[in-house]
Amino acid sequence: MAQQHRDSEGKSLLVLGIIWLLGAISDRLWFALDRSVPAWDQADYLTSTLKYLQALQHPQWFSGEWWTNFWLLSTKIPPLAYILTVPFLQVFGTGGDRATLVHLLFSAILLASVYSLGVQLFNRQVGLWAAAICVLLPGLYRFRLQFLLDYPLTAAITFAFYCLTMWKQESGRHDTDFDTDTRMNYGGEGEIRKKEGGRHDTDFGADTRMNYGEEGEFFSLSRSSWFWAIAFGISLGLSILVKHTTVLFLFTPIVWLAFGAVRQKAWGRLGQLAGSLLLSVAVFGPWAKTNWLLILTGGKRATVDSAIAEGDPAINTIDAWIYYGQHLPEHISWPLLLIPLVGLILYWRRRQDRSSILHLNSCRWLAVFWGGAYLINSLNINKDDRYVIPYLPVLSIFLAYCLTLWPSRWGRQIRWGTIGLVILAMLLHMWPLGGAFGHSLVQIISPGNSNYPYLGKEWPHREVIAEIIDREPYLQSTLGVLPSTPEINQHNFNFYGALANFQVYGRQVGTNLKDVPQDVRSLSWFVTKTGPQGSIRERIKKAQNAAVTAIEKGEKFQLEKTWILPDYTNLNLYRKRVQPVEIQPLNEARSQVQLDRVTVGGKAVPGVALSVTYTWSGPWQQLQSGLVLVTWENQQSGDIPPGQTFRILHDRAIGQATLHPGMLEADKFAVGFRVVDRTAMLPPANIAPGTYNLQATYLNRKTGETYPINVPAVSVKIEAEPLDMRSKAEPGNEEKAPGNENNTDKPELDLVTQLRAMAVNLPKGLPGLEPVFEQIGRINQYDPIQDYTVQAEQALEYRLKQEPNNLELAYALAFSRVLQQNVQSAIAALEKVTQLDSKNPYAYAYLAFVHLYGWHPKAAQTALKPALALNSKLPEIRILNGVAELMQGNLIQAWQDLQYLKKLKI
Repeated sequence: MAQQHRDSEGKSLLVLGIIWLLGAISDRLWFALDRSVPAWDQADYLTSTLKYLQALQHPQWFSGEWWTNFWLLSTKIPPLAYILTVPFLQVFGTGGDRATLVHLLFSAILLASVYSLGVQLFNRQVGLWAAAICVLLPGLYRFRLQFLLDYPLTAAITFAFYCLTMWKQESGRHDTDFDTDTRMNYGGEGEIRKKEGGRHDTDFGADTRMNYGEEGEFFSLSRSSWFWAIAFGISLGLSILVKHTTVLFLFTPIVWLAFGAVRQKAWGRLGQLAGSLLLSVAVFGPWAKTNWLLILTGGKRATVDSAIAEGDPAINTIDAWIYYGQHLPEHISWPLLLIPLVGLILYWRRRQDRSSILHLNSCRWLAVFWGGAYLINSLNINKDDRYVIPYLPVLSIFLAYCLTLWPSRWGRQIRWGTIGLVILAMLLHMWPLGGAFGHSLVQIISPGNSNYPYLGKEWPHREVIAEIIDREPYLQSTLGVLPSTPEINQHNFNFYGALANFQVYGRQVGTNLKDVPQDVRSLSWFVTKTGPQGSIRERIKKAQNAAVTAIEKGEKFQLEKTWILPDYTNLNLYRKRVQPVEIQPLNEARSQVQLDRVTVGGKAVPGVALSVTYTWSGPWQQLQSGLVLVTWENQQSGDIPPGQTFRILHDRAIGQATLHPGMLEADKFAVGFRVVDRTAMLPPANIAPGTYNLQATYLNRKTGETYPINVPAVSVKIEAEPLDMRSKAEPGNEEKAPGNENNTDKPELDLVTQLRAMAVNLPKGLPGLEPVFEQIGRINQYDPIQDYTVQAEQALEYRLKQEPNNLELAYALAFSRVLQQNVQSAIAALEKVTQLDSKNPYAYAYLAFVHLYGWHPKAAQTALKPALALNSKLPEIRILNGVAELMQGNLIQAWQDLQYLKKLKI
């Protein structure tokens, strides 16, 4: 008997392997022929896999800083799917199709989990049919053919649900085999054998009650229950690390089991379940702790904003609650939806007088999962078919079970006929077969969009990236992308730029009308497109049109190249006529960085950006890793009256940190290089009139080495101007200047200078922060890796060593570290700020906020004590204090302080 059982199990596993293999062959054939480019989300996720591939080339497993930076690579979306893709990229190479090889792993996890659930809840026959259905469900194979997180999430959730089910089973056992008679109720052909008086369902509730006396006494928990509790905790944590919407699917079964344990006074089981949840927190906690604020703020954009933009039904309408029900035929297909239900009805009628009918408890357990997931996802105002595909595998188990309920006379024919129809529908959805007749037929059998491989002309993304690199082989470039179609968008240009050693980044600009002049001034490369512009929302159409007009009809850009796209529209690549950074190799080597020439253009006015061009030369390594600390200082600094400054700071990386080795050989960098750096500096609004001479110091970003740079004889004369004339050109006020809407001639400040200019507003609290955050999102587009924050930090650290009591520099340093989400160093910088600005309650508020971000509520409360003493009525201070109290569990005091939210003016 045992030998027969092992043989049967071996055959079942062989069949399961064949099901996986056939699905894998079908998918890989599709990918082999497909020549499409990834759309928005797909390209964004693919780029993230390349970031983790790069990070894992040289891991530092025992470095806390390395782990922090590792988790910061994906701040809003959990990274496990990206991380698991890395080995496939290492073995098979980079590329969109190769990244999807990870789906073979997820398919194996999914099919094994579905099969095992089917066996545990019903029998092997149900498990195998359910696995086959999972391969054939339209709702799954459509997303299996795209690099999205929903299919990996489906596999992760199904595995976690399997572990939870096994824990539910094992914790309910008491020295007996679990429902062995149920598994033997099926014959060789899978038909149901009649077993009068036998136990036909896996009655979890009955088994659970066996472990407890009449007074609810707890006996003991088996080792296997501890094993599955640990397995569930780990699998739940890993599933959340795939995508945090895991909780929408597993919340209901967890609460169901917790409520049952409380009702039965099963405190041991409740403790195990709580331990599992704590273990899951330990798994996903490091990433969540590092990025929790961005997760929360990004959640609104991903749900509320997207729902409004896409016109999803409001939650108080019936359409919101039947949305996913209406889409079930598209997810499942009509044959798999109707034929199993007919089998269930016939079985019910045939068995209605029997004392034991159906596997009621198994079906109820599946219903708890599916019903809870359906209701909770319906509560989510942002609706999309792919958001609910994780409940389809559980539904496939129920459908497989119903298929086995058909009478034995024609049950086998019904099952294979149903599968045959679904295979036909899958082929017609995946391949352009049968022409118009095939399309009409498949819409009858399985409604929904087909997913054919693209077999046409290749899209020119690789050529665009190659053209940019060919024209600027030594530079990193940011490409402004104005259209936003599935084929032409910022994300897929960014992905193809990442494939080219991250030498080109794609970013969407031209989305805010008032920022268009700065967008055009800040970037050197743009792509525009004729014809439909894609998902450009109404509110940004004017901005996009203005950007297109400035680029295509202005004098600052020239058309570099045009490609005819497969949809017979044109893709135009534009390049700025005068590049902000130019680099050429020299004939001779150089030992140190030199400043060969400085050209200052225009009239120098306080508070007005002044264009300046620096020409540097030196060895490649020093140029690439070099910061230059540039100071324009007044010759009569000793005679400057109080309240006025006597210098202009212009610290930043050489070439705006865009020097990139590209794909060039190492011997190409043995010679020296010349870098022409066109930028602008900002004379402070309170600068004293006079003549300012140049001083420069080189700082190596990697080694910390410094040396003075010989500078040419050059000076700047500052002339006093009325304040109203100056204010029109201060950073952030460009749009307020009359007639400046189309002014692309103004010089654009380098990003480090813009950061320091924004930091001046920090002592003002919330009123000063509002314009800061408006500008940060904009300038982050221009520097895709936000290296300007690191440049600013390194330069300001050096400056503060020379001037330890300079409050303005201290605020700027703290700001640069906060933008990097570097908690410990930001705390150190803000502690320095509180020492220098001890009478400003906002200084303590910033310190407390960073402590809260780092999960240090006690330290935050301590930091707020001086602020409360200075002004206990400030809403910002009381709210932060309330959050600190809440994080420590002081609910009453937290409630009192958080009432100040009503007074907060945002």
